[in-house]
Amino acid sequence: MPIRTIVSLEMQTVRLLLCLVSLAGFAATACAQEPVATPNENIDWPSPDGKFAFLTSYGEDLHTIDLIDKKSGKTLQRIGEEDSSQAYWHLLWAPDSNRFALMTRLGHPIQGVDVYFRSGETFRKIELPDLPEANISEKLKHGKKFPHVASLNWQEAKEWKKDSSLVVTIDTMIDGEGSSITATRTVVLGFDRAGKARIVKSTIKYARAAVTPAY
Repeated sequence: MPIRTIVSLEMQTVRLLLCLVSLAGFAATACAQEPVATPNENIDWPSPDGKFAFLTSYGEDLHTIDLIDKKSGKTLQRIGEEDSSQAYWHLLWAPDSNRFALMTRLGHPIQGVDVYFRSGETFRKIELPDLPEANISEKLKHGKKFPHVASLNWQEAKEWKKDSSLVVTIDTMIDGEGSSITATRTVVLGFDRAGKARIVKSTIKYARAAVTPAY
């Protein structure tokens, strides 16, 4: 085989090896930039601007939720922790990524809402006023028994409005004797520039429905 041909083949082999090394390095870099969760962890609720996300960890003795840098996976702030195996979270970001509402469920049938505003690279918890309850009066029961409580003042953040206010619903549902009664209170929370919260509006509605027994 001519020497020129041998040299050409060697150069092609070197180029191929360099390409493979380059691809391996790129893959390793890409993997390093993506946070990896263990089987008992979840990465959820990325912020609209793509900067933040949340890492939830559900251990045997402790459940936690941390604010992380979405790109690197670095923990920025511990948002909550509960020593209850029945603790779970859900989250609603504001469109500008500067606020979020955190819903914390502690077993059944209770869930609460907290609000956080951005302060630099972290978020501070806003003190909320006591939210009114969604109570069902005895008059609405018409003498019937409703022994099962499906939800009890269950708070849920529904929508961040353009004026920075937050819509929260509070639900109580009871059922029995072939029917159910639901009380749904809708509360609008307003915030001033300092983050102080107030109740702007509060309304309540009731609904009754037939319940088909399960066999």
